[in-house]
Amino acid sequence: MIDYLDKGKGGEVVVWLHGWAKGYSKEKYQELIDKLSEKYRVIALDFPGFGGSSLPPRPWGVDDYAESVAIFLKKMRVKEYVLAGHSFGGRVAIKMAVNKNNKIKKIILVDSAGIERKGMVVKLRLVLAKLVPEKLKAVIGGNLGAKDYRETTGVMRESMKLVVEENLEKYLPKIKTSTLLVWGKNDGLTPLWQGKLMNRLIEGSKLVIIPDANHRLPLDWVARLAKEMVEFIG
Repeated sequence: MIDYLDKGKGGEVVVWLHGWAKGYSKEKYQELIDKLSEKYRVIALDFPGFGGSSLPPRPWGVDDYAESVAIFLKKMRVKEYVLAGHSFGGRVAIKMAVNKNNKIKKIILVDSAGIERKGMVVKLRLVLAKLVPEKLKAVIGGNLGAKDYRETTGVMRESMKLVVEENLEKYLPKIKTSTLLVWGKNDGLTPLWQGKLMNRLIEGSKLVIIPDANHRLPLDWVARLAKEMVEFIG
């Protein structure tokens, strides 16, 4: 079961996909959703395993999440829409964009995840994380893995492994849909260089950099993000 919010009666339909972190769901972006719904119909859903939605039946990768969104929108009888995603939501949007989904009119990626280039130190930590017993990890502390990973359990922890192991870089040149990239200059989770790389690889895309913003751009810089989205959507 997928829990969702459907708000506003504007002509364009905007589908909002949330990020991956403890406590994240559609409600986390309520202020942005309210702002956009003044002009558009906004559909914001909780990914399986988040908010009010059911857990996935098995560990899911990005393709599984993309397919679940496509099925959900088909059931909602949404004919055409603007697809917007933050962080992990951007990963899913990228996969949906290259899966020949011609119902997507435009794409908006906000501090999107998807570029995975692990340096030697990170690779070493990942190897150690697999070798060190769970009890010892708790004593050593947080250097063996990402905070989001430590805060997940069961099927969601296994899903997160599948998600972060896939580098979506090769898919970006295949995106032919009009794309807007909005990035916080001070983003420490998906750094600005990743936004610039996506901008180069997605032909005809536009990159907007918000000077003081970080990865919480859609939460703390709502007015500025909404302005850029409205100008792009029209």
